[in-house]
Amino acid sequence: MKVLRYDVRDVFLAAGLGLRLRKWTVVLPGVLAGAVWWAVCGYLALLAHGFTFQLAWKIYGPLPWPTMSTLSGAVPVFSWAVGLLGVCSGWLISGAAVSRITYKQLKGDEFYSWREAWSFALGKWRAILAPPMLLFMGAGIVLLFLFLFSLLVGLWYPIAGFLFPGMLLLTVGLLYLGLVSGLGLIMAPSIVAASRSEPLETLFELFSLHAGQGRRSWLYSFLGGLVSSIYALALAVFLTVATFLTTWVMDFGHSGIAGAMLKQGSSVAPRIAKAINGAPGIVDSCLFGLGLTRRPPYGMPHPEVVSGASLGAVLFGVWLTLIVLLLVTQFVTTFSTCQTTSYVVLRQLKDEQNLLEEDLDD
Repeated sequence: MKVLRYDVRDVFLAAGLGLRLRKWTVVLPGVLAGAVWWAVCGYLALLAHGFTFQLAWKIYGPLPWPTMSTLSGAVPVFSWAVGLLGVCSGWLISGAAVSRITYKQLKGDEFYSWREAWSFALGKWRAILAPPMLLFMGAGIVLLFLFLFSLLVGLWYPIAGFLFPGMLLLTVGLLYLGLVSGLGLIMAPSIVAASRSEPLETLFELFSLHAGQGRRSWLYSFLGGLVSSIYALALAVFLTVATFLTTWVMDFGHSGIAGAMLKQGSSVAPRIAKAINGAPGIVDSCLFGLGLTRRPPYGMPHPEVVSGASLGAVLFGVWLTLIVLLLVTQFVTTFSTCQTTSYVVLRQLKDEQNLLEEDLDD
């Protein structure tokens, strides 16, 4: 069993437990599934908005994102919402699987397999997904009441003085539900993984955690996100240098064709902005050691790439896409590991209950 200090230091020490190939293999399938689901829903939204597939690909690439102009109309909004729901579900299920492995690690079991973790997460999907959804539904109902009250005020202005106290309470309740809902998205998988709780038990535990250790919960979550971002950034730098050196070695005697194919491959890989020039374009071109060069939009061939090398450029694009997804995997893995350790610490501080000493398994 791991020895914890039951303070903020455990969050930083837990990040090292996230650097496990076994955890990457747990999260990566969920990240891949979420990316494919988001791409399908995004392209359906763009097509419903009037885009052609070719134009959408040139502007957005393999992973589109919503803009204010593409959020007009019921069908596009519904499609983006369904895509976001799928991504959040994948985040929660994958996070629960990693959290289960982390909980077993903290208890001293280093041989808990990824198959067992996924079996547990899929078996507990109701307890993982239901609490955040119920909280967001509750927030939506409160928001609906506020909208109805605003319509009443528009019909007869003096009623505003009578409704103000009630609307103030509803607004405060909406803000509180929003906080608990956010905590549910980042903490529910860890709660289920550590306590094997059912949906209502998880929901009550979220309210109890926010009431008893709310400040520490958000502080630990912020620190966990910060540490996870640093780990993912360090991996990005490492992979960028490695990619640059690899293409440099491949270019020996080939007149820079590997570097050119890499640049063309990057045009079909996910980018963080659609701008070709300007500050966002500079950030894009710095990825993977490509240098501060002007690059063509999605789908347009790089002038240095001969036609026979187009297949190689596509394969480069596939590998760059996998690298981007690997960075997301690293972040989710580290963050879920930190959240599980944080919950064990917070449970001890809140209820004086050491989950590592209890037998909550089958």
